[in-house]
Amino acid sequence: MMTIENSEGEVIRVVSAAEMAASVVEGRGKTIEVGSTKVISVRLPVTLAAKIQGLAQKSGRTRNATISTLLEVGLEEVTALLSPETLEELADITSEHYEDLYPEGHKC
Repeated sequence: MMTIENSEGEVIRVVSAAEMAASVVEGRGKTIEVGSTKVISVRLPVTLAAKIQGLAQKSGRTRNATISTLLEVGLEEVTALLSPETLEELADITSEHYEDLYPEGHKC
C-alpha cells in the first residue's frame, strides 16, 4: 500500500501498488524510485516480455522501472493472501537476505 499526501503531509488516500501502477500507465500518476538496487537476471517468455515492453512504452517509463513496479504489485497481492504464520516466516527469511545484501555497518 502507498499513501497519497497533500502539501501539508496529511494522508489523503491509501492506494494499492496495483492502483498506483495503473495510474502511471494511464498518465495520471508518477512514481519516484528511491533506494539501493540489485541487478538480477531473469528469463521471461517472449509474450510476457512484449507485454512489459508495451506497458513501459505506454507509461513512458523504462522497462526496468516497469518490471520493478509489477513485482511490487505482485508481492503486495500475494502477501495479502498469506497466513500470519507464513508472513512471519517470510519476514525472517527476508531479514536474512537483507543482512547478506547489507553487511554490518552499511547504511542504506
